Amino acid sequence: MRENIKLRCPEYFKEFRCIGGMCEDNCCGGWDIHIDKTTFEQYKKIQDKRTNKYVNKNVFIRDNCKNINIDYGQIKLKDNKCPFLDKDRYCSIQLKLGEEYLSSVCATFPRIINKIDDYYEMSLDISCIEAARIILLKREGIEFEEAEGTLGKHAISVSIITDDKAIKDTNLKYIKEIRDISIKIIKNRKFELSERLYILGSFLEIIRKELCYDYNNVVQFINRYNIDFFGGEFKRNRMNYMLQLSFFRDMLEKLNIFEGNYSDYFKERMKEVMLGFRFNEHESLMENSDAFLKAYDICKENIFRNYSYIFENYLVNHMFKELFPFSESDILINDYIMMLIRFSYIRFYIVGQYLYKGTISIDDIIRFIQSLTKEIEHDKTYLSDILQYVKENELDNRRFATILL
Repeated sequence: MRENIKLRCPEYFKEFRCIGGMCEDNCCGGWDIHIDKTTFEQYKKIQDKRTNKYVNKNVFIRDNCKNINIDYGQIKLKDNKCPFLDKDRYCSIQLKLGEEYLSSVCATFPRIINKIDDYYEMSLDISCIEAARIILLKREGIEFEEAEGTLGKHAISVSIITDDKAIKDTNLKYIKEIRDISIKIIKNRKFELSERLYILGSFLEIIRKELCYDYNNVVQFINRYNIDFFGGEFKRNRMNYMLQLSFFRDMLEKLNIFEGNYSDYFKERMKEVMLGFRFNEHESLMENSDAFLKAYDICKENIFRNYSYIFENYLVNHMFKELFPFSESDILINDYIMMLIRFSYIRFYIVGQYLYKGTISIDDIIRFIQSLTKEIEHDKTYLSDILQYVKENELDNRRFATILL
């Protein structure tokens, strides 16, 4: 049964169509595939005995369910893939039983649904390669619209009522206002993207103080905020790039991605990046600093500047989808730092690939952003481990944020 809803979404949302088995990637593996309780009980009542037996031997009830409407049960993966994929990589459950037998997660993905007050916010997850191309290649940027629509079986990632007593005195009460102006800052093409990110950090620092000292005046403050006020303050120190390299080298060693449950594509690309930066030669990074900085300057001019819309779109989509700056915690700087780490990780990859191959295509960039998103956003501990490392090493501050820019 479909219900009428108020909808807020990026304009690109209606362009997406899943191409199923024709897709070069596959979303039906490599991560936990959850089943809501309603669908799980549907499986128990499948009329055909053979299908009933096959389906139910490949699902189980989770011990640590957090929400029965999302993760009551789970599919048993076979060779890290969903056992219900047929030889043509189409879903046999949908083919045999119909779309109504898909779990809420499978029926929704790669669509992401959040609910803020009366509005259902829908976007696409860049971990789907078709969605990534639609989102990242929009030269004019991402615009948003509101409409009315209908909604069938679905999974809501986050639901927030901003006048709920539980969040009355928390920063989350102002999520709509803070996120909206944060997105406006990132979309302001008067400034280079790194400068926009610096301005965003300045805005969040001011908002943090405003939330502490004049909580009830935050909306009025945001309405008066001049996005252009901090323009011209950001000055890049080229040697900060070497500090970035040191950080990501340490991250790769600490998180040991080559032994984790990551795709062969992701592992191979990261091996190439490490070879490009000569991480395996056990030399000091500073010994090769001239070559690294020259490669960064070339990529800055030929890629980061000429195709800045790709990275802008990545950030805007992330901020809308992840309810920035509240996806990591109630502490604004945490979300900001983690978004900068994601952004810098992409640049780190691009420069490393350029050093390894001497060239890098736009398709390579899109494919890696999709792969990186799929691997780290769907991993249970990857991002939390990075955030823990940042806190333990006291890197959750504006100085480290400036280094990442």
